[in-house]
Amino acid sequence: MQSETAKIRLFVIALMNLSFMVLGSNAAAQQSIEDNVRPAGQVCLAGQPCVGSTAGTATAASTSIASPAAVMVEEIVADVVEVVATATEVAAFDVESTYQMSCFACHGTGAAGAPLLGDADAWSERMAKGMDAVMVNVVNGVNAMPPKGLCMTCSDGNLLALVDYMSSQ
Repeated sequence: MQSETAKIRLFVIALMNLSFMVLGSNAAAQQSIEDNVRPAGQVCLAGQPCVGSTAGTATAASTSIASPAAVMVEEIVADVVEVVATATEVAAFDVESTYQMSCFACHGTGAAGAPLLGDADAWSERMAKGMDAVMVNVVNGVNAMPPKGLCMTCSDGNLLALVDYMSSQ
């Protein structure tokens, strides 16, 4: 699970870097093209607008060029947001795998008196004290159980989900 999360994060970073490289090179190429086709000077006759004036054409050119670039940026941002949303879903807390990684050694074997997964009697005895008391023991550790059951990356909400999972099986 963690390796999948790392791969997704790496993919998102690579995608973002690639998009910035593509946008940067397109912008640089477009600027070079504009420099090459820009008039070198103006022809102005008295009483008439100047021919080859860059005042009106530069604005029109930059507006028409900026629009496709802006659309491309919006599409890339939308794609990145979609990938990040997918990565977030994948990286969401997985109770079962966290149980296997952090809790199973004791709660799957009963080591040091830990209540077994699915042992309703053992869990009801602990739950009779109230969830607040159980969570204090989970966070601080109790008897042979280390603080947070060694799941140092787990938030209080994650720990509560783990207790709910173990007590309800």
